[in-house]
Amino acid sequence: MSPTLCVRQEDVVGLATCRGGCVDAALRRHHDRLLAVETDGDELLELFELAVTWGELDYSREPLVPPQQWLDFALCHQWRDPDRMLRVFSLATDIASRSSRGDTAAAPRNPVFAAAG
Repeated sequence: MSPTLCVRQEDVVGLATCRGGCVDAALRRHHDRLLAVETDGDELLELFELAVTWGELDYSREPLVPPQQWLDFALCHQWRDPDRMLRVFSLATDIASRSSRGDTAAAPRNPVFAAAG
């Protein structure tokens, strides 16, 4: 098994700090992107786009931290606002799990968008 990694605050300015042992070294790039979710709106959107499409697309060959690990990931790091980040990762995890189940009843189609498209 690959060694786990830890991002130190001095290594990545402005990102949350890592308490260590959170993900496999092969997932470092995605790990760092998840850390940026708190301060980078684009990364936050990427997280939710990943969550929405998790059940639709095949990510098995991508080096990604899977949704079933997102809550542990949130708990394993020191955030500026830990409660907010727990909410973010909880919501993203819930969306990904609904996407994987094909649960469309929980998210009815917005009639405004349906008429437009």
